[in-house]
Amino acid sequence: MKRVGYNAQRVRVAVLSCLSLLYAGAASAEKPVETGARAWLEKMSNAVHNYNYDGVFIYLHGSQMQTVRIIHSVEEGGERERMVLLNGVPREVLRSNDKITYIIPKNRSLVLERRRDHPQTGFPLVSPTRIDKLVTCYDIFLNGQDRIAGRDTQRLTIEPKDKFRYGYRLWLDSETGLLLKTVLLNKQNLSEQFMFTTLRYLDSVPPALLEPEVNGNEFVFFRDRPEGKGEIKNPTRWHSSGLPYGFELSTHRRYSAAGSHRYMEQFVYSDGLSSVSVFIEPLQPKQEPLRGASSLGVVNAFGTTHDNFQVIALGEVPPVTVRQIATSIQRRAGKDND
Repeated sequence: MKRVGYNAQRVRVAVLSCLSLLYAGAASAEKPVETGARAWLEKMSNAVHNYNYDGVFIYLHGSQMQTVRIIHSVEEGGERERMVLLNGVPREVLRSNDKITYIIPKNRSLVLERRRDHPQTGFPLVSPTRIDKLVTCYDIFLNGQDRIAGRDTQRLTIEPKDKFRYGYRLWLDSETGLLLKTVLLNKQNLSEQFMFTTLRYLDSVPPALLEPEVNGNEFVFFRDRPEGKGEIKNPTRWHSSGLPYGFELSTHRRYSAAGSHRYMEQFVYSDGLSSVSVFIEPLQPKQEPLRGASSLGVVNAFGTTHDNFQVIALGEVPPVTVRQIATSIQRRAGKDND
């Protein structure tokens, strides 16, 4: 496998391209999640780990539509998953438990990362990780039944309590709880949709279905350096001084090319449902920094600079959220040891 030096722009393109394929003011008074709705959320969160299946879903965001095949396998040693983009530029995402490989043939690139803190990293696109805390930011209730991909479903509605997040409608398989459709809701009606068109549950998954279609021996590859509790040898100097209500730091990782000591840092802030990624990298000579707001459908971004670093906040949240998070990023005084 070919190894080359660090190229920040190439890492950014690879990482953000893969992110586009996949899967965040004081709130009003708390009230319990509707009992039935809570049970369905828990069933959904468990279903993704418990079933073998082979399906195709469509993912509509902005004016773009992607068709993706997903194969998920539950094995004795854990989980394996493969997603293949069926239209547009070829891409694949492979998952083996917490190890993720993004394959981008057009760029001849592989991005390798490990997510120890959130091992569920592929499907579903909406995955509430803190059900008990969601009620501080959202109202959640059942909303009738429907039929998706030939399967009976239970519909849930998740409504935001403030301006910092969007709402969702979820369609869950009535038998298994697997998420079969989502619609993201916002006031501008720039909805994002995901929906299975075909789905087969399997007793077992043939190993060949989980293997990539391309040979990546000559590809450039990038590795991240995930840093979780107890693992940080050189703590980051970056931090946020004022997050929107409900958002907390859930992940910090560093991406670097093999053989290089330079890296790009990523911070993920989440309220348990919505999330925002912040990417920080040194500005290169003659590089034109991104400043201000930009968007693609429901994905909003805000760029700024700090101490000759580019800071970009990106997420499926309202523009006010990425702006507040990006402008809250600060750098502590000190000396870099990396």
